[in-house]
Amino acid sequence: MTILILCNIGNSDLIADGQRPSRPRPEGQQLWEEFTAHRFELPIITPCLEYIRNRYSNEPARLICFYTDQPERLETNRPDRFGVSLRDKDTIWFAHIAARLVREQFADWIVEARPERIEGTHGADINPSIYDEVFEAYAGLVARHNKPEVSTCYVLTAGGIPACNFALQLQANIAYAERCRFIYPPEGGRVTELRIGEKLQESFQRVNAMEALKRRNFPAALLSARSAKMSEAIIYLLEYAVYREAFDFHRAQHAIALAERWASGELRDFCATLYDNLLPLINNKDSAALLREVAYSAEIAAHNGRYADMLGRIFRFQEGVLRFVVERHLGLPTDMSKAVREANLASYLAQIDGNPHLHQYLEQKTIDNQPLRYRDGPNRPVMQAMLEFIINSGLRTDGTPFASKKDRERLAGVKARLDQLDRLAELRNQSVIAHGFAGVSQDTINEVYEGGVAKIIDDLRHVLHLLDIQPPKSQSPFELIADKVGRELQCGV
Repeated sequence: MTILILCNIGNSDLIADGQRPSRPRPEGQQLWEEFTAHRFELPIITPCLEYIRNRYSNEPARLICFYTDQPERLETNRPDRFGVSLRDKDTIWFAHIAARLVREQFADWIVEARPERIEGTHGADINPSIYDEVFEAYAGLVARHNKPEVSTCYVLTAGGIPACNFALQLQANIAYAERCRFIYPPEGGRVTELRIGEKLQESFQRVNAMEALKRRNFPAALLSARSAKMSEAIIYLLEYAVYREAFDFHRAQHAIALAERWASGELRDFCATLYDNLLPLINNKDSAALLREVAYSAEIAAHNGRYADMLGRIFRFQEGVLRFVVERHLGLPTDMSKAVREANLASYLAQIDGNPHLHQYLEQKTIDNQPLRYRDGPNRPVMQAMLEFIINSGLRTDGTPFASKKDRERLAGVKARLDQLDRLAELRNQSVIAHGFAGVSQDTINEVYEGGVAKIIDDLRHVLHLLDIQPPKSQSPFELIADKVGRELQCGV
């Protein structure tokens, strides 16, 4: 393993015979050519190298000295008010002198000290004072040295042009992440190791978390928020969102309780509201709440391009809507799970047989010229037939309709949207979540569903509105969490 040390060479990095050269290129070249005739000092680099060697004396080190060497043209040769041109300020010879001094003074530890020109993809034709130009250049410069054997990368934060220092620090932090260290060497003072790398990484992670929240990608947001060392309340709040999206409501309940415990003020009130909002979902008995949840999760899957997952949730949504309508308007049990099947099936059949209108309708209903097998239980085709019965003014035993005119109109709208969603059935059936291995993309969805993914989400929301389950334009808990956590991330708490 090796230690990599990166620095920018500036006008203050070299002292020759007790003086700082005022014109680094011409004077530096002369000093280089007469190297042995002069006494040199590296007031910034030397104490930094000693600091690093004291900590890593058993690991060989490499030093890279970045220098400016601007091409000769009218702009770079034009003197300023002091008679010094941009090219006069280039540090090419300072870097060569520094590298040689380091090789001689630290020969037992430094295995390589190399000067490197600051250049981009098109060579050295960049302005070292322009931030965006040097930022792109340093991406390549730093990448050259990003080798697996580098255990730690030290960046000297002093010396060089401000734009170049900024670019070097940022690109090194991107490339080396937790392996990157920053030291500040005040001339004549004590070398100090800075936490700027850690703070930059935390800032990057906050940005990553905010971007993930825009897509409602809560698992990714949670990982980034942890790396950004966000507060316990925020971490538990994101855990709540992750568990809730996965329908793991008991773990979500535990997470939001912890979030509320760690939070304060408005955030604590927000967590308390989310805790209460979760309660109807805990025992899987509130069908309206569960329908909302399925629609929310389908929307999140769509935002993240998980279209096969979205189709699976839409299929569950359609069936859930049918069960909701049958239970609400006909009063028939639809839960045929093993624990309750015998009792519920008996009640289901008794109620159908006790209503001659519904019984006759189901007896006459066929699918592909075959009788509807409604006596097996309320499967999807059966519940679709029951929805049609209600919409067509199906009657109770006393001769009154099961639904009012207004409700029948709303249910007709529900049926129309469920029929549209059926266009997605073949895509789902051929996908990995059902019976095949075909991929599902936004393009394939657009081909079969007019209006595409956005229209699908609108239709899910409209169905909830027609069923009086959720008001139009209302925000889901996941949207509220994304907004709240996003604001907290911007503050860095």
